[in-house]
Amino acid sequence: MKNIQHIIKRTLVTFSFGLVFISCQSSLEDIYDNPNAVTTIDDAALFTKATRDLFIQTTGRSTYGFTGQYAHYFVAGSSERRPDQYGDNFDGDYNDFSEDMYGGVIRHIEEVLMITSTEGTKNDLRNAMANVIAVMGYTVITDAYGEIPYTEGGKGKTEGIINPKYDTQEYIYKDLIERLSESIAILKIANPAEGYPESDPIYDNDLNKWVRLANSVRLRLAMRIRYADNTLSKQVVSQCLEEPLMEDPSHDASLVQTEGNGNSWYFHRTKYPGIKVSEMMIDQLMSTADPRLPVFVSKDMNGNYSGQLNGLNDESFGISDFVSKSDIGVAISSKESKMYVMTATETWFLRAEAALAYDNDPTTANELFRKGIETSLIQWDVENLKITDFMSNSTTSLTGTNDQMEEQIGTQMWIAITPNYFESWSNIRRTGYPVIAERKATNLSRGVTNGIMPKRFLYSTIEMSTNGKNINEAISRQGPNKIDTPVWWDKN
Repeated sequence: MKNIQHIIKRTLVTFSFGLVFISCQSSLEDIYDNPNAVTTIDDAALFTKATRDLFIQTTGRSTYGFTGQYAHYFVAGSSERRPDQYGDNFDGDYNDFSEDMYGGVIRHIEEVLMITSTEGTKNDLRNAMANVIAVMGYTVITDAYGEIPYTEGGKGKTEGIINPKYDTQEYIYKDLIERLSESIAILKIANPAEGYPESDPIYDNDLNKWVRLANSVRLRLAMRIRYADNTLSKQVVSQCLEEPLMEDPSHDASLVQTEGNGNSWYFHRTKYPGIKVSEMMIDQLMSTADPRLPVFVSKDMNGNYSGQLNGLNDESFGISDFVSKSDIGVAISSKESKMYVMTATETWFLRAEAALAYDNDPTTANELFRKGIETSLIQWDVENLKITDFMSNSTTSLTGTNDQMEEQIGTQMWIAITPNYFESWSNIRRTGYPVIAERKATNLSRGVTNGIMPKRFLYSTIEMSTNGKNINEAISRQGPNKIDTPVWWDKN
């Protein structure tokens, strides 16, 4: 049955970024043919589906094996560790990721946006909520590839755009920020009854939390472009600080996956070939007596915490005793564990970096930095006494030069953002922290990047063959279709 479903999916999903799934239900076919029948589509169900897909796809197979290993959180076993060797022969995975994102999150949310902006079914609040999800979905895709179909993306069926153009990432980011600003203005004054009181899987239609989410994501995007467009970054950061932001774990955008195998990390922890926590992560947690160590890491078969070194070549991996190393922590990999796409702790760290970079205010930056660490400890249910003890540790205060303090912020962000590995990979690319050292040792694989952490996913051969003209134009602007070609905002 699973194989049949997979075949159906591959058949229905078109090979271009711009195309969307073709519904097998005759009623939907009639709707697509007759725009006047759009009221029969349940936009609430589509909104729920798009939102859940956002969480699932950003932690799914096409991302976990890449970003979690690129960012040195873990090492996968068997052939699943090939991305950890910095190879680029993953054409099917690159294509699956784009198909799943465009055919899932983007397809459904674009339909919601169409319905909620159409005369007769217009609903500004629902449209604003959908825009927040759309922004987060497009952000993941553009951060993976760089230039992508955006203004014409996901509109193959609704507008007949079969070969969509690729927009520059600079344009995409500026538009995403503007969409969030417009959504925040609507969310602040809207009547909750007009939202999704029965179909919001994140906040159960709490608009205050939606404002905080939208503004925190806007802060994330503003800091992402810090080195690419410093003026706009500083301007938007200032705007973000004037509106409510995420402050405690009750504001986190989290979700429990109730279908299938549950949390995707449960599957990766318990099924072959398995994953083992990175030596880099365990060393960091142990060196500072971090109470999150037993949260993020399970003890090995000898009752200790032992990490697997990232990047080993085949010979060295074969003698590394991979199977005996520590598994990923149960707290983040049980069936009921939460998935996260934005958290209060990330927001505090972004604010700390902004205070240091834009206000040259180390005192305020330190206060915000400490708040970020404390919020992370609370998020993961660390005991109060342990929180008090750890917060008295010198690790939890910024010291040294501005560069050293930025490294401290980046390192704590890396720890606290677990298990949103995709976002962490993006943050490391942007800031350079924590430092993922160039691989020079003889027991390590340098891959196609000459030992440097990969900077993007590749456009797949299927995309190249079906929309070659537009992709080649993107490549001519962005740079070679290689995994070490930086995206627009990756300037540091």
